[in-house]
Order: sequence, then C-alpha cells, then structure tokens
Amino acid sequence: MPLPRFDRLPPETRAAVLAVARGHFARDGKDAASFNRIIADAGISKTSAYHYFDGKDDLFAAVAADTAARALAALGPWEDAADERRFWEQLTGGTARLSAHLRDHPDDRAVLAAAGRTGDDGGWTDRVVDNGLRIGLIDPLADRELLTAATRALLDAADAWALARPALPAARTAETLRTLLTRLWTAPRP
Repeated sequence: MPLPRFDRLPPETRAAVLAVARGHFARDGKDAASFNRIIADAGISKTSAYHYFDGKDDLFAAVAADTAARALAALGPWEDAADERRFWEQLTGGTARLSAHLRDHPDDRAVLAAAGRTGDDGGWTDRVVDNGLRIGLIDPLADRELLTAATRALLDAADAWALARPALPAARTAETLRTLLTRLWTAPRP
C-alpha cells in the first residue's frame, strides 16, 4: 500500500495519480505496465514516486484498493430487508448498479479482474448474512462465521466470473448469484 507521504497529498492529487495508473494497468496489464511511464504521465518525478510507493507492485495494490472502493461505492450499502422479497430486490439492485458501474468504467473492470480479491468489503457480506439470518432466509443451524466466509468466497467467485464476461447482462449475473446463494444458505431437504 502507499507510503504515508502519499496519504498526505491533497485528495485531488492522489486521485489523479491513481487515475493515470489505473488507465495504464487497465490498458497494459499489471506486468507490462511501465512504472516509469506511469509516473511520467502522472507528472511526478521518480524520486517523488519512490517517496509515495515502494515500486510498481505497491502502486498496483493502491490502484486495486482504490478501484475496489469505487466498486463498493457503486454497489451501495446493504440496508436491512424486512422480508425475502425485499432482500432479493436489494441484491438484484446492487448487482445492477455494480454491473452498470463496471460497464461505464472499463478501466475499473480490467483492474479488478487482474487484482482478484482486493480485501475487505467494508462489512457488506456480514450485513447480508446477518439480515438473511434475521428474516429466516438462511438456515440458522449453520455456523455464522463459516457461513459468512463461504458467502464471501462465493461472492468473490461470482465477481471473478462476471468480470471475465463483460457482455454478461446484469440480470443473468443476479439470477446466477441468487441460485448459488440459495443453494448455499438453504438446509438440505431429507
């Protein structure tokens, strides 16, 4: 992650550096992108760049984290649903918002696809699972910690699947996600 000096830059300067780097990583890929070209295009000297980042991998990690935060903002916060219908509506709406963001920001899509799992989701998955348990959508006999970890892993896998298919309609992504989550969360029938 960026060194502390980067965090002390004005927010608009940080955003501009990350935007330039995001464009390079999206276009050229993490390995082929040139750290020197990125910093030149961002208008910072090599000396300054090494005051902000330990190198290209560190810069990529910062870009991936920033891009994941942008995607999470597009997804929106989870608001507790009072019933199953509202729960699935909210999940479908979030999927549609995230799909639209990634369609409109292909650089974000490319960076997220290259980065894989980028870290904490801000507690979003925990809130989804807690809400599902409260309304009886999720089998309450399952261990909550294991269930949350399995849900997070399923969401990560679904994200990777959708990121690799830019033309996939949001409705298909939402339908697939609902099917998989229902199978994960429902108690087996005797």
